[in-house]
Amino acid sequence: MELGINSGIWEIKGIKLEGSAYMIKDFGFKYVDVFAVGSSDPLKLAVKDKIKISKIFQKKELTASNMVAIPTGNIASSDPAEKEMCMRYLKSCALFQSELGGKQILIGHGGGSLALDIEFEKAWVNSSDFLKEFCEYLDSLNMILTLELEPMVFYMINNTYRMLKMIEDVNMPNIFANIDIGHLAITRESPQKLEKLKDYILHVHISDCDGMQHENLIIGTGTALIRDYLIGLINMDLNKNCRKHKISMVAALELGVIGQKIEDLESYVNKSIDYVKKNVPEISF
Repeated sequence: MELGINSGIWEIKGIKLEGSAYMIKDFGFKYVDVFAVGSSDPLKLAVKDKIKISKIFQKKELTASNMVAIPTGNIASSDPAEKEMCMRYLKSCALFQSELGGKQILIGHGGGSLALDIEFEKAWVNSSDFLKEFCEYLDSLNMILTLELEPMVFYMINNTYRMLKMIEDVNMPNIFANIDIGHLAITRESPQKLEKLKDYILHVHISDCDGMQHENLIIGTGTALIRDYLIGLINMDLNKNCRKHKISMVAALELGVIGQKIEDLESYVNKSIDYVKKNVPEISF
């Protein structure tokens, strides 16, 4: 398992990806989860800027381990226009990730949310149908989808059981699971609960929180059982899953949330790196 980092903390700080890539490399990282929001939204990036970023990644020998895609709409919606807006954004993320040399796309927001005007069963089918269509598109690019659960009641995928159920319902060879440790601290699912997903886990987010709110704190300052989860995941030998798809097993630090005022970014990152190096030296960095 390799240590990576999400570029989101730089986006929160107002630093664009073409600048944050240099900083990420200076911290010693090779693997970057590209946060496809704000200035890194592929729909907002000019072609010349995408080419420039791609060249920076090549020059600095950075690997786009995943692209964290957050659709502005709801993929579980029954509104064709809303779903088309989401699909357009996600396809642009896939193409940008491919240009960066990466193979994984992660969909945030728990596979869509339950709207007030539709029943859960209908929303679930909407989401699974949407994900199947997107997986078919990704398959044409030889790319992979990783799902992320969100620990709130209104999200379609808000625990590991629903994660597995969605993967089974979509039934595509390129759909897998991301494990976000901070989210599991909120849902109260132990490391042992991940065994049922071990054949599908291809990516990890190392995040921390107070056990109640999604916060992405400095790693080690919250209540999440960081070491317990990571050792549990390492013992599953997830590298074998990744080798089948010619990717590396990456656990990416996820720090900060949109709207947060981060005074000392360097301290945020360094303290998180130090925690992982001290407590989980089994992770390569």
